[in-house]
Amino acid sequence: MEFKQPELLYALFLLLIPLAVHLFQLRQFQKEDFTNVKFLKKVIRQTRKSSRLKKWLVLTCRTLLLTFLILAFAQPYFPAKNPKTGSREKVIFLDNSYSMQAGGKDGELFTAAIRDLIKNLPEEQELNLFTHNEEFKNLTSSNLTSTLQNLEFTQKPLDFNTLKLKASQLFKDSIREKDFIFISDFQKNLGINKSLDTSYTYHFIPVFPESTENISIDSMYIKHREVNEIDFRVLLSSTGNFNSPQSVSLFSGEDLLAKTSVNFKKADTATANFKVNQVEIPNGVIKIEDASLDYDNSLFFSLNKPKPPKVVIITKNAEATFLRRILSEPEFITEIFKKDQLDFNKLNTADLIILNELESISGPLQTNLTNLHGNAVPLVVIPSTNSNLNSYNSFLNRLNAPQYSEVKTREALITELAFDHPLLQGVFQEKVENFDYPKVQTYHKVQNGNKIISFQDNSGFLVEENGVFLFAAALNEKNSNFRNSPLIVPVIYNIGLKAFKSPNLYYETGKNEKIRIPIDAQKDKVVHVISENIDFIPKQRSLGNTVVISTDLLEVPSGNYTVEYNKNPKAYLSFNVPRNESDLEYFLPENAKNIHIYQDINTYFNELKLASQSNELWKSFVIFALIFLIIEMLLLKYLK
Repeated sequence: MEFKQPELLYALFLLLIPLAVHLFQLRQFQKEDFTNVKFLKKVIRQTRKSSRLKKWLVLTCRTLLLTFLILAFAQPYFPAKNPKTGSREKVIFLDNSYSMQAGGKDGELFTAAIRDLIKNLPEEQELNLFTHNEEFKNLTSSNLTSTLQNLEFTQKPLDFNTLKLKASQLFKDSIREKDFIFISDFQKNLGINKSLDTSYTYHFIPVFPESTENISIDSMYIKHREVNEIDFRVLLSSTGNFNSPQSVSLFSGEDLLAKTSVNFKKADTATANFKVNQVEIPNGVIKIEDASLDYDNSLFFSLNKPKPPKVVIITKNAEATFLRRILSEPEFITEIFKKDQLDFNKLNTADLIILNELESISGPLQTNLTNLHGNAVPLVVIPSTNSNLNSYNSFLNRLNAPQYSEVKTREALITELAFDHPLLQGVFQEKVENFDYPKVQTYHKVQNGNKIISFQDNSGFLVEENGVFLFAAALNEKNSNFRNSPLIVPVIYNIGLKAFKSPNLYYETGKNEKIRIPIDAQKDKVVHVISENIDFIPKQRSLGNTVVISTDLLEVPSGNYTVEYNKNPKAYLSFNVPRNESDLEYFLPENAKNIHIYQDINTYFNELKLASQSNELWKSFVIFALIFLIIEMLLLKYLK
């Protein structure tokens, strides 16, 4: 125990004065004789004895009263256990990632953490606080209170090393010891190491959910697309035990288009299948009902109306109108060019290219086709009976496609079909074992590739690899009757469907995407991206009849958006938060020399106050003085 004013303790010597007064009886007594002396002596003896006890009790109470008063004015206290704790430099991190939406014992983790922070922040001390996406420097508790109440979740959480770097920038350049206060649910994806450096003292305050069960909509894609029908696949995952089926719904705005259910009994992943007869879904959303995290219960998507693919057929003298009859309007826009009359501008805008019985492929044509192939434009090659194999193979080698070898001049039947190949799926209701086989008179051997249709000797008639479809023989009527076969229509038509360019159903926020929108933009006008609550102009550049939108540095909230040009809708976009926060697995380091773990926010701040504040005792001494004053008064009044 120590005293703030120890010089007042000298007043304790004054306690000797009442002690001396009581010990030395200055009053003298005279003897007088009375009759019945024996009785009087007895009474005197009893009176003197009680009087002496009362005086000693009063003396004790009065002495203790004065002693406690003197000690109270000297202001005694117990010094702080760690007086430097309050003066250490502190930076607070508050996790605002989407995993903090989980429910804890006091409600949503993020809301409860903010509430506890506001309740415990030191009133006069300035603090530095930051989240994944915001920083607040040198703010008092009153300023921080309003700031904390307006915090929102971030779509781009940082890892632990990046958070340490941000903390180091908030610490002032001083020699004071530094406390890094880390409030989080400590998901594994934070990347906290088991052993941390000693540059700071880490105060880890975990906020864990009551349950780690969660269902998440992870992604979706188009399994198959025809002109008026879309086959969607939706991938879901779960953490925890879900024995009952979970419903999954597909909406277009407020309209329910389809509903199904998935089951997680045997695995932690599931797939929902939807088939819808829609050409366009501008504001689609997949929804589930789950009580854990809210952000991963919806997946926004947009399905833009497909534009007819542009098909360019390059031929020499062979008749190619049979191809145009199959790839006809309104599904396709097909143009036929003679080799020496080719329009390269239209070629470079094609979505599908068919080389029909060319004897050779010129150098400029090879260069253009190679560039188009690099942009995922499918290519169909129908060779001539007099093809220059060196020219063909040189070109096919540039595309990493199968190549032609020797020429066979004997008749061959087309007998084998790869029913499981995507090009033939749905063409036949059942496998056909015996039908009128088409035949060819002359054909080329094709090396490698995935066989779709084969000859009776198991060599390929139609093979595919790396976006290139190779026929082994010319399809003119002199060389083959394949054009009259029932196979010709579904095969060519399904190859044509490969040219349908479906834009992404959605994009992930926080990523630098390059989104191409078919717009013939003018220099003085820009593209807007709008929703019900947002209207912004993204970074963009015009390339011919296409505008490329960049999402770099954009904090776009999840949802559906319309791309407008000149106040007219041109396309639809959707954005979703990555599902990294949906896996509710946690890692918390153990206590160490520079790592301290606390039960909750209240515990940390209470220990901080106890460690940094001294324990004042003067009030206790005043109370004791009052108690002895009351005892003295009672003794004087009632003790005879």
